Amino acid sequence: MKILLATPFPANPGASGGATAVFNLVKRLAQHHEVVYLTFAREEDVPQTATLAPHCKEVITVPFPGGEMISSREKMLYLLRRGYQNIISFLTLTPVFAVKCKSRVMGRVLRETIGKHNPDVVHLCFPQMAQYVALCGGVPAVMDTQDVAVVSAYRRVRMASSPVAKGYFFLQWLFWLRYETSHYPRFGKVLTLTGQDAAALRVFCPELDVYADAVGVDIPPMPETSGAGGKRIGFLASFGHGPNVDATLFFLREIFPRIREQVPGVEFLVAGKNPPAALLEAAGDRIRFVGFVDDVARFYAGVDVVVAPLRYGGGIKIKVLEALACGRPVVATSVGAEGIASPGDGALLVADEPGDFASCVCNLLKDTELAGSLGERGRDLVTRRFSWERVTADLGRIYAALAGGAR
Repeated sequence: MKILLATPFPANPGASGGATAVFNLVKRLAQHHEVVYLTFAREEDVPQTATLAPHCKEVITVPFPGGEMISSREKMLYLLRRGYQNIISFLTLTPVFAVKCKSRVMGRVLRETIGKHNPDVVHLCFPQMAQYVALCGGVPAVMDTQDVAVVSAYRRVRMASSPVAKGYFFLQWLFWLRYETSHYPRFGKVLTLTGQDAAALRVFCPELDVYADAVGVDIPPMPETSGAGGKRIGFLASFGHGPNVDATLFFLREIFPRIREQVPGVEFLVAGKNPPAALLEAAGDRIRFVGFVDDVARFYAGVDVVVAPLRYGGGIKIKVLEALACGRPVVATSVGAEGIASPGDGALLVADEPGDFASCVCNLLKDTELAGSLGERGRDLVTRRFSWERVTADLGRIYAALAGGAR
């Protein structure tokens, strides 16, 4: 079958959980279908996006709206653009993230690509892209949410500390509710990463045809550990995503000091490019920001415990699946573990309170046998439940049903 898959940012392994998931999705789909890949991209992203060219019929990039203004030397223009986007958001009752991805160029290229390749199905990834469903020209469309916005935006409201911030994020949640309930019913199928996300959508749109657990992960060979001696904690983050910044601050301020009291000499390694100044200022000794890592498995092999202290956000956390796939023991909040395992699975430890979270980490750092058995159970869980073979087979059946119904 011919599939046109479009995303709001380029597929790039290691850049973020979402970018990694899309990269692997495109490669896996291309083994069974003819895939045309369309994405927003800045100039510096194009070489990485081109690595998908051998797998696709065509790879097409569209300049990200306003991308030419966003640089460290043009901060004032960037702030002005953000202000303008927020004004448009409130005037049109549209979420600001959707406003950022509204592009006449993308709309024109999408229509032209459909006309050129005549796809059987259009597969749009991430909520920001749902606004383009009206331009699909009658071609059956799949909405791959990756992150159900009404869930993550509501959690962001609850996290806001000041009345002004709470009011702003509450309005953004209302905009997302209006946006998703308006666009999603126009899709033949809506994909979510978790059953919780699917249930949340059905509360507001009972008529939606939703498929849950639409996520897979590669299972790498079991990495050799670096012999860190039970002293290293790791966290992998994309700092362009607000929940990751909040999670890192939460760990630095509320959890890591408690761990240091019980495990002298412990280190915290944070992977991810361009950490914001607030994180660097909050970091002390025994905390290292190691920057972008191009080999996730090697990073995880160099730590003894992986943490996912996320307090808001939606969907499955790809970083947690990757850590489990590498056989690493993981401690996560309930948000970080969402959709992956229940407390009875024994595949990872779940704690939300800082003291409980710190105790779980310390127990694993001190007991290597416990850490090893937890890592084995986590790897087994991911191997059984999150294989790409299952996901691509299910998507093939979804595509065939939609294309057959359109004829």
